[in-house]
Amino acid sequence: MQTSSKPSFDRNALLLAFAWLVALAATLGSLYYSEVRNFIPCTLCWYQRIAMYPLVFMLGIATWRNDPHIRPYALTLSLLGLFWSSYHLLEQWVPGVAPSVCKGPIPCNVEYVPGFPIPLQAGIAFLLISIALFWVRPTQR
Repeated sequence: MQTSSKPSFDRNALLLAFAWLVALAATLGSLYYSEVRNFIPCTLCWYQRIAMYPLVFMLGIATWRNDPHIRPYALTLSLLGLFWSSYHLLEQWVPGVAPSVCKGPIPCNVEYVPGFPIPLQAGIAFLLISIALFWVRPTQR
């Protein structure tokens, strides 16, 4: 008698957990930068935070409940955050691209971490979350 052993893992659960961990790390990282290192967030940083912070709770609950139906809501926030991160990077590389958005007390083209700018870090996090959520497949209700 020969039995075939298939891996006993739930792909959706792993992808949701991965997306949640990335969102959690990005949120804790942004809080570290602002609260410990005293980097003051610019306007575009706040837009990225507005997209990232709810993902921690949404993806955390979805991971706990193994609920892949969170996908369209979380993916929308993640892609919005990816847009703002990309726009922020463009402003850092080509100053003056976003003059109407970046008119606050902190200019958006300030690089607190030279060589690995914060918007690039956020963009990578949003991209990883988006890819993971793209591969989540909703189950039948």
